[in-house]
Amino acid sequence: MPEELHRHRRERRRFTLPPFVQSYWVEVLIVLGLALGIFLIFERMQIRASLLRFLRTVVGASTSTLNRLADSLIYFFTHIGLSELIAIPLLIVVFWALIWRVRWRAQNNPALTDLHCPRCGGNIHRVHRHTADRLISIIVPVRRYHCTNRECGWSGLRVSTRVHRARGHPAPE
Repeated sequence: MPEELHRHRRERRRFTLPPFVQSYWVEVLIVLGLALGIFLIFERMQIRASLLRFLRTVVGASTSTLNRLADSLIYFFTHIGLSELIAIPLLIVVFWALIWRVRWRAQNNPALTDLHCPRCGGNIHRVHRHTADRLISIIVPVRRYHCTNRECGWSGLRVSTRVHRARGHPAPE
């Protein structure tokens, strides 16, 4: 089954531009820019006035939002006490330490890092992760595996102990 998955990935076709566009993409962009410029010079649709109205609206809304945000921050900092000034950074540090410790414990737990099936003890192979798996990986680096034993059928997460590295770079020795 793993060979079927790998062959399917290799056979997947990627979208490619026509050879003419691949060779002359800069020239195509120049011609399109020239055509757009000439159109905008001779157009009669009041595009400039519409764009200016749109920009005024966006700038007005942005400044209004920034003013409200600044007022809220000023109110917050003028009504905060010394205990809150101490508590907020303390809670941030404690929360970070808790996450770091959970990650360390998970990466050093043999039951979570063993690359054998927890049900039958057989071999497992990596499969694509789910969205939830990627969210978990923000805190603890996990990979999804599937048991190669057809009777077992186990699928689950294993904690990765490897340090993240960019694709194409060899693993440190």
